[in-house]
Amino acid sequence: MDAKTILVIDDCEDDRYVIRRLLRENNANWSIQEAESGEYGVEIFNEVKVDAVLLDYSLPGSDGLHTLNQIKQSQPFIPIVMLTGQGSEKVAVESIKSGASDYICKSGLTHYSLSRAIGNAIESMQLQQKIAEQNKELAQFAHVLAHDLKQPANAVLKMGQLIINKFSDDIPKEVLGKLHLMSESSLQMYQLINALVSYTQLDLQTEPLVEPTDFNLCIEQALTNLSSEVSSRSAKISFGKQPTINAIPCFIVQLFQILIENSLKYCDKQPHISITHQNDETHWHFSLQDNGIGIPPNYRKQVFDPLVRLHSSDTYQGSGLGLATAKRIINKHKGSIWIADSEGEGSCLNFSIGKGI
Repeated sequence: MDAKTILVIDDCEDDRYVIRRLLRENNANWSIQEAESGEYGVEIFNEVKVDAVLLDYSLPGSDGLHTLNQIKQSQPFIPIVMLTGQGSEKVAVESIKSGASDYICKSGLTHYSLSRAIGNAIESMQLQQKIAEQNKELAQFAHVLAHDLKQPANAVLKMGQLIINKFSDDIPKEVLGKLHLMSESSLQMYQLINALVSYTQLDLQTEPLVEPTDFNLCIEQALTNLSSEVSSRSAKISFGKQPTINAIPCFIVQLFQILIENSLKYCDKQPHISITHQNDETHWHFSLQDNGIGIPPNYRKQVFDPLVRLHSSDTYQGSGLGLATAKRIINKHKGSIWIADSEGEGSCLNFSIGKGI
């Protein structure tokens, strides 16, 4: 392997000595930085260019997962190998889920296993970074393409409407019907492209601002954006006192707008929508109950996939990207979204937001 800089974060001096000796058996040109605590390790990481981190799971004052999260927030593609005094499947699962590239038990350390784990971790992270960069390029291309398509779609829509408004008296009924169909199709295309722009925009938010977010204000803003729909349907929407939590405000407004608009659309009577919340140690949980037509249990997972529609556009208009966009917003907030059984009529949509974002 080429010369690397390895950061070893372990509170045990004897263990650091063993790790240092094993690393240098076949990698004499490697530079090894050492830290006896997570806090000091993070300081070194922020000051020195590091190629990989060997991190003890048990550290004084905090566990290794806390230090792992701090490092990953600073540099998400840094290879981290978690070390522990004894093998544990639970620790291994927690480490990998939190972003560690590999997991090794100290009792079975050899220079070969340690070097192999570091090498595999570096290759894995380089591949993940390359995939992430390619996905970002594809997202940028899709966003630009969708954005550029809005102008000609809008031009066709406006031109069709102009012809109908100015020359309808002189146009044969059969041709006029075709023009109306063209205008309706152009409008649907424009709305779909607009939804696609919003969907792809989520990939381009590299560093969205997480800040204390008043969910009351977010719901009120969403209702303002939907004021004409709410008014025309005489919808009753209750949400009580909502919390202020760490989130991305513009995304939360978009989330509630999507969910409320969905409940309004798929309701054949006066809409009643109720938004409630509760929380536990790790997440905030929200429920949106409506009195709409409901969603059959066998379709409750599919509706969150892009472009999935349970009804024809003749029955209910839409892009098929609304709930898919909502799911991506929730993913950015380290939560989940699902549709639960409703005690009465309609649907009960639930989503959670992580407290650690």
